[in-house]
Amino acid sequence: GETQFHEIENEHPEVSWHSLWEKVWYESRSEPEYLWQSSSSSSDFEPKLSLTPLTFGTIKAAFYAMMVAVPLAIMGAIFTAYFMSPRMRNLVKPTIEIMEALPTVILGFLAGLWLAPLVENNLPGVFSILILTPIMVLLTAWLWTKLPKSLRQRIPDGWEAAILIPVVILVGIVSMKLSLPLEKLLFDGDMPGWLESTGIGYDQRNSLVVGMVMGFAVIPTIFSITEDAIFSVPKQLTIGSLALGATPWQTLTKVVLLTASPAIFSAVMIGLGRAVGETMIVLMATGNTPIMDFNIFEGFRALSANIAVEMPEAAVNSTHYRVLFLAALVLFSATFVFNTLAELVRQRLRKKYSSL
Repeated sequence: GETQFHEIENEHPEVSWHSLWEKVWYESRSEPEYLWQSSSSSSDFEPKLSLTPLTFGTIKAAFYAMMVAVPLAIMGAIFTAYFMSPRMRNLVKPTIEIMEALPTVILGFLAGLWLAPLVENNLPGVFSILILTPIMVLLTAWLWTKLPKSLRQRIPDGWEAAILIPVVILVGIVSMKLSLPLEKLLFDGDMPGWLESTGIGYDQRNSLVVGMVMGFAVIPTIFSITEDAIFSVPKQLTIGSLALGATPWQTLTKVVLLTASPAIFSAVMIGLGRAVGETMIVLMATGNTPIMDFNIFEGFRALSANIAVEMPEAAVNSTHYRVLFLAALVLFSATFVFNTLAELVRQRLRKKYSSL
């Protein structure tokens, strides 16, 4: 029969699970949207603090970076460790590992100020390189098998890859030279404008540029761990497989890669963690537009870049300040989950193939 009074003061009423992760119908908007807009010059500003587009941007950056880095790093490590001559390996491996010492702020600076305009002005040439390079590599390898044996024996075993260096350089030069003629012939002289006319948005600083540069930054990590793992496979396994009649390629796919698979998987997951947490490249080369679009020609805003940009300007203990710390916690949690799952899978693979 008593009446009790409780006073509740919500210091951050604009924040809830719904506002952080689900679509919200904000004032003056035509429909519910995922929006991040933490500040504005207008007096009727309503904070929009959705973490969904930032998380999406982080995943998008990591996806395109791994699309570039994983095939190049793993295939390069396989060839370097298993097929390349020791002398050439001693030149290639340290060179790639030195790439990891390049500061990411320099890579981001080059991506934003040099590579992005270059890609925009030569977009057909860039795609020509991506298409023609694997074709020419395969064609060169096929032509190599058709040469007389006397000519092929002039190049020592394990140095065949050196033949591809001028091929790749020539493909790059020819593709860039043909870029403007192709653009005039196929896209009326303006491929970015043609993409816009077809409903595909194009920003100068986009996911294509970030994928190329961040992939370049992640390659040394994946390459080094994978190459060491393949090179460290016990020689008796390789020799025994070859002695039983298996070809070098069968030995590689059925014995060497299976034995090294735990370390290769760990290398990929470490590279993924590096891509998820990268800050300076995505900060300087993406345009920092918090949009929900998987288009490779559009930019994005990642969690790490958002924290780096807005944390110095956030008022201490404000809602914005606390949400930025929450974004950091989300980033840490994602990295922790990835690494934990990677370790569990690695242990299972190691246990499965330890009997080889």
